[in-house]
Amino acid sequence: MASIDDVARLAGVSIATVSRVLNNRGYVSEKTKLKVWKAVRELGYKPQKSARTLASRRLFKVALVISDRIKKLLKNETGNFYAIVLQAIKDVESSFRFSTAPLILESSDPKGFDGFLLIGSDATAEQVMFYRKYGKVVLVDHYIDGLGIDCVVSDGYDGVYKVVQDFVQRGFENIVHLHGPLRFYGFKDRYRGYTEAMQRNGLLPVCYEYDDLHEEITPVLKKIFRDKKVQVLICSNDIIAIRALKELKSWGYRIPEDVSVIGFDDIPQAERESLSTLRVQKYEMGLIAAERLYELLIGHGHHPYRMCLYTDFVKRSSSL
Repeated sequence: MASIDDVARLAGVSIATVSRVLNNRGYVSEKTKLKVWKAVRELGYKPQKSARTLASRRLFKVALVISDRIKKLLKNETGNFYAIVLQAIKDVESSFRFSTAPLILESSDPKGFDGFLLIGSDATAEQVMFYRKYGKVVLVDHYIDGLGIDCVVSDGYDGVYKVVQDFVQRGFENIVHLHGPLRFYGFKDRYRGYTEAMQRNGLLPVCYEYDDLHEEITPVLKKIFRDKKVQVLICSNDIIAIRALKELKSWGYRIPEDVSVIGFDDIPQAERESLSTLRVQKYEMGLIAAERLYELLIGHGHHPYRMCLYTDFVKRSSSL
C-alpha cells in the first residue's frame, strides 16, 4: 500500500507539501497541486478520511454541470481554465464520496442527483433555481445578485482595480479595458474594478467589448488604437490578451515599450507567451466548491455564502 512518503517522492516535493495539498491548507502553486494529485492517482494512495467524511458513509451522486459553450471550450486550449477546475473536483471526489457525472446545463435531466456543481457563468437565475429543486447547488466561477446560492468566485474587481491603481501611480493615464460580454459575471466584475479605479483617479474609463468566441480581434484593435494612444491594454481574460499581443506585435508595436498588455486567469498559454496576468486560483476554486457541496449534502452549514478568492498579479515581459 502506497504511503504519503511515496507520493512525495514521485511528485518531487516534501511530505509537508503533500499534506498541504491533500488537506487544502496553506499556499501551494497550481502546478505543484497537479503533480501531487497525479502521483496520488498513479500510486492509488488513499488519504486518511477526516472525521467529518467518516460520519457519512453514503455515496453521493453529484452532477458536474457545464454549458454547451464550455463544452466546446474544453475541446481546445481555450478551455484550460475550466479543465483545471474540473480536474480539481475529480481529484477529491473519492475523499468526499462523490460519484460524479457530467451534465449539460441546457439539455440534461437533473433527476436522480443529490447535488450539482454548476461551473461557469452561463446559468441564468431560472436555470439555477430549476436545478435547486432537485438537490443542493454550488456555483463555481459564477454569482447572481439576490439569489442567495452558495458560490465560489475569483475577485476580479479587486485584482483589476489594483493593477489600474499601480499603473496610475507610476504615471500612466491612457489605460484601456478590452472586455468580454458583460452578461458573464466574471467579465462584469473585472469591468467594475477597472471603471471604479479609473474614476477614483479622475480618469475617463475607455472600454471596448469583444466576444472571443464569435469575433475576430483585428477590427476592435484597429478601432482602439485608431481612436487614441494606448499605454496599457487590460484584457478580461488571457485568450483575449494573447490574441491582442500577437496582433500588435505583427503591426510593429514593441511590447511592452509601446504598450503593456495584461491578461486575466493565468492559463498555461499565458506563461508560454510571457503574458503578464492576474492569476485566478482555479484549482483551489474546484476544491473549495467540492468541499462546500459536501458540507451541504451532510447537513452542515445551511446558511449560504459567497467564497471569493483574491487574485495575484503575475508580472512577465508583456508589461512595464
